[in-house]
Amino acid sequence: MVLEQDVFGYIPNNVLATIAIIFFIIAFLLQVGMLTKSRKSIVWVPLVGTFGEIVGWICRARAHSHIQGYSAYIGQSISLLIAPIFYSAELYVLLYRWAKVYGPQFSLFPPKQYVVFFVTADLIAFAVQCTGGGLTSVNSSRNLGFYISLGGVIFQLFSTIVFVVLQAAFIYGVLKNRPIRKTSGYFLGSPRTKTNDFTFLCLIISTVAILVRLVYRTIEFAGGRHSKVATTELWFALFDFIPIIISAFLLTPALYPCLYEQEYTNYPVDLLSENMHSGPSIEMDKISLQKAL
Repeated sequence: MVLEQDVFGYIPNNVLATIAIIFFIIAFLLQVGMLTKSRKSIVWVPLVGTFGEIVGWICRARAHSHIQGYSAYIGQSISLLIAPIFYSAELYVLLYRWAKVYGPQFSLFPPKQYVVFFVTADLIAFAVQCTGGGLTSVNSSRNLGFYISLGGVIFQLFSTIVFVVLQAAFIYGVLKNRPIRKTSGYFLGSPRTKTNDFTFLCLIISTVAILVRLVYRTIEFAGGRHSKVATTELWFALFDFIPIIISAFLLTPALYPCLYEQEYTNYPVDLLSENMHSGPSIEMDKISLQKAL
């Protein structure tokens, strides 16, 4: 007979699971509330991730009182491994949207390339981790599934690190007001406001939280199912639950409708006077150009 304690390395704490369920339900309701402000498809993405987190933590709560059996372990393993991928996908699309708000001249690549590259990477990570999670449910291929999942997590960690570098370059360009690449026209980005800065800060903190969780998961999987990291629930609470619940809450204001109401304006270079690129009259020139067009 296989005890759930042998599978986890501990009996999941019911209080922690209950707290997690409550917090993720609150986050889920807040995200549902965003649907009243915007029906963009991106608003649905975190809902899937948060729902997956709720399912995973319900499985952990069940494991506390049903220590005999394996279904709860498999349910929480698959749900809590895959659900954060949807948060990562949201981060990628949100950076694309912010590049359209402030202007693509501050990003190293055209905004749409962020979505194409990183969402594709997320889909690959999703497929690999689903495959690994499925194999762990079969006794004869449990170890193989574990290492396949590790490969998916490492791949996702690598793509996230690349994303963080590109995001840092974008932040630098916006803060210093220094375009980091040439574009085909002159882009009048949305001005920085307290609201914009706050919602963008939510995106930054969420990115860091996702990265912390991926580093932890990589260490956990690399050490094996019976390692000290994998069998210590405190580490799981600190480096999986906390980063993900932070992301779940902060990505809600990051979806603030202003993000979809604002977009850069592209003016061909030949419509601009040369003095728009230097001198104190640049802001007045921009305003005059907007009125003229």
